[in-house]
Amino acid sequence: MSGGTAGRFFRSAGAATFSQVWRVGVTFGVTLLLRRLIPRGDWGLWDWALVVFLILGALRDLGLVYHVVRLPKRPYGNLLLVETVWGGALAAGAAFAAPLIARAFKDTHPWDVEILRALCLFLFFEGLASVPRVFFENELRIGRTVVPEIVRNLVFAVTAVALALLGYGIWSLLVAQVGCTAVYAAHLWLRALPEIPLRFERGNTLRLLADSVPLALIWFLVILTRHVDPLILGAQFLKETVASYTFAYFVAFLVTTTLVPAVTRALYPALVAFAAEPKRLVEAYRLATLFVLALEAPVALFLFVNADTAIRIVGGGQWSEAPTFLRLLCFAPLVDPFSRLGGEMLKVYHRDRIWIVASATTLVSFLGFGVGFTLWLGPIGMAWANFLPLGGLVMAWAVRGVAAEGFAALCRDIAVVYLAPLPPLAAAYLLFPGDPTLRFVASLGAVAIAFGFYAVRFGPSFRTFFRDPVAAAAGEELP
Repeated sequence: MSGGTAGRFFRSAGAATFSQVWRVGVTFGVTLLLRRLIPRGDWGLWDWALVVFLILGALRDLGLVYHVVRLPKRPYGNLLLVETVWGGALAAGAAFAAPLIARAFKDTHPWDVEILRALCLFLFFEGLASVPRVFFENELRIGRTVVPEIVRNLVFAVTAVALALLGYGIWSLLVAQVGCTAVYAAHLWLRALPEIPLRFERGNTLRLLADSVPLALIWFLVILTRHVDPLILGAQFLKETVASYTFAYFVAFLVTTTLVPAVTRALYPALVAFAAEPKRLVEAYRLATLFVLALEAPVALFLFVNADTAIRIVGGGQWSEAPTFLRLLCFAPLVDPFSRLGGEMLKVYHRDRIWIVASATTLVSFLGFGVGFTLWLGPIGMAWANFLPLGGLVMAWAVRGVAAEGFAALCRDIAVVYLAPLPPLAAAYLLFPGDPTLRFVASLGAVAIAFGFYAVRFGPSFRTFFRDPVAAAAGEELP
């Protein structure tokens, strides 16, 4: 059973990672054009509006998309009812309240209310898509979602670029986002309908929602914690400043936003399958954490050494403020390594309250320090606030409680991951201080050296786990 779960986890994680890499790859390529074609002010409103609808999306799901994973008989019919009825009502309410919501954005924009109202369609379609998506994820069959996600991104790319070339600005992003989400939802349902069991527990929807409240609160806190920056900046500064900051944040967290959702989609169902075998569960968490950090750490140093060049390659010449933000934000993903996937492990054992405390503590610290630092230092203060995720201390303590035997070894492994890319990237910086092109090329070589070291240092552990989870949990290595 364990070997089968590990194999399905490996295949599912591979499919999820491919999907994420494809999505971000397409997004990155499209960004090369759109960041040059669409004015910064439009980007400022767009990035802020997307955060608003991510928060509304958490309110729409009410935690039920995560709670059904933990149930032996999964009521997908009840989930569909919630996404259709409650999701539709929330979208309609948000459309009605759009003028009030727009007041939270300090700077003026001629289309702010209209953009918010149109995004309500995105909110509704995304909710409909979540039911078949969750079904495939729960069955560790994420490969079935890859083609719909590829099609979704192609629709976005073609639509957004075509409209941007015609001069439609922010409307290019809006039409592309709504259109591709509608196509994605329809495509997923076409794939799922022959096999998804739309089991409906009559009279049980409210109880299911009550049981999912802790997960709803967790996801709401996680979304706010990850995306509170544009809300704080949007309430104080010009839309162009908001755009420069969010662009730098996008580049700094590109690896994180690519990998963590992909790994989480496959990791959580696998952890649920390993719930009765704690050693194997902890080993899956350890390897997943090291995998993510081993990509984040070299990229963080690479961006620090090449901030101006990276921004110029991705965004062109209108983003002169962004490198200043990037030199700080590039290290933010490394500050709290245990919260990256620790919550997935806590969910398995229903330790939701600890995750709530950790997320709430980080949110309060980001809000408090974010507002205080921006009033004191200006917009750069928000970047400094990202280095104080105080809830990470709570999460580290919680992870240690679950993985007591291997916690010290995990900390040592994380230290190795963080320190390994420092010498080669420092050499690239010192050898070519005045030549950004040569420094960029040398930095790519330095990152390759770091990845080679990780493969030698941690490769045997990964091979052992996916060949034989029992041996991996016992600390053995296969030849």
